[in-house]
Amino acid sequence: MRWIITMLGLSLVLVVLFLPAVSSSDSPVLWKGSVCTDVPYQKTIEAVAITNSTIYAACSYRQVTNSSGLIGVYYLGTLSAYSLNGSKLWENSSGYVVKLYPLDGSVLVDSLGGLVLFDNSGRVMSVANTVGKLYDFTVKDTIVYAVDGDYFISGPNSPATYKGHLYAFKLGKSPTPIWNVSIDDMLSRVRVGEGVIYASSGFPSGYSFSDQFGSIYAFSADGKPLWNITLGHWVRDIEVWKGSALLGTGFNNSKGELYLLSPAGKILMEQSTFYVEDILVLGDTAYVSGYDGQNGTVISLNLPSGKVLWEQKLPYRAKVLAYSDGFLLVGVGKFEQRTENGTTYIYSVGSLYLLNPKNGEIIGSVPNTGYARSIAVLGDKAVIGTASSDFYVIDLSSFKHEESICGPATIAVLPVLFGLLIRKL
Repeated sequence: MRWIITMLGLSLVLVVLFLPAVSSSDSPVLWKGSVCTDVPYQKTIEAVAITNSTIYAACSYRQVTNSSGLIGVYYLGTLSAYSLNGSKLWENSSGYVVKLYPLDGSVLVDSLGGLVLFDNSGRVMSVANTVGKLYDFTVKDTIVYAVDGDYFISGPNSPATYKGHLYAFKLGKSPTPIWNVSIDDMLSRVRVGEGVIYASSGFPSGYSFSDQFGSIYAFSADGKPLWNITLGHWVRDIEVWKGSALLGTGFNNSKGELYLLSPAGKILMEQSTFYVEDILVLGDTAYVSGYDGQNGTVISLNLPSGKVLWEQKLPYRAKVLAYSDGFLLVGVGKFEQRTENGTTYIYSVGSLYLLNPKNGEIIGSVPNTGYARSIAVLGDKAVIGTASSDFYVIDLSSFKHEESICGPATIAVLPVLFGLLIRKL
């Protein structure tokens, strides 16, 4: 009898230990979509979004023309909507899109020329134009706060001058202007704290320029300037922690600074780091991604102390962050180029990584997606936009299945348990 029980126990151990998670033939990619494939320019999907019924992917590109000695640059793009199983629902021209915000029965689009509201069949419901290029917006209750910016050069040896605006719009079937503030700076990020609006300056993602500048501005809820701090380098991202602004800068494509500023403008934390690309705040923990000149880098920080809890190096540039239950998603990549028959082609390489948010360990990856530039998450599904025509819909539950495999601790405990069972008998 004891021999039979022992054999059954050992068999059970082997079965548990070798239960498959995701086999080598399985893939977490539910389906892959492609947008604006007929456009002959370098494309990028800077914005994706997902709801309970719809996936949005915005393909954006720049068209450069040379007519009569004048060079014109047009920021163009299309917004496409798909069902969750991959069926295409609609597509419409949208301009160059950098952010999407799904609403009930519609989607708000940050096109470089202004805010565009599409209904759930793809028709344009309204357009709220901005003076400069619209780079960012955030929604608080029923108010949309948006920032634009631009620069001007009067001659070959003239310094650049900058102009930007902070806008407040009332949400509705047509976003209605409430107020706007003009300043002599190029605004590219905006977030809302408790009773204060934070707006920062610097060149946004995808741009390169020789000038280094950057400031953080605070405004009241009705648009009155409260204070500003000159930082000297482009502000790459801002997030809000308990009403304070956590922001990161970038310079020399390798270095940066992190600041935590109170609503009154007091510097609560300041420390040197790598070139910041994205910031994600969860509770009292901040996750920061970027580039140190050689590798993509992700760190976890305690707030407000700024103590680094862990650091993880990844290939290329760690561009974008997102969170799903138990996973920190990191999109990485870079641009490459090759020349064929005298023509230079630009393409991207990169992957999606899933890290353990507690210690930074790599849980899994979706390799060879191309340069991952945007991520949207809903439940166990994630949408990954790349620096091409391609986007991917990922099943995150497949990685949870992988995590459920018994680890070394279980391997050690099971024989002990069976030994105790045999003694009992």
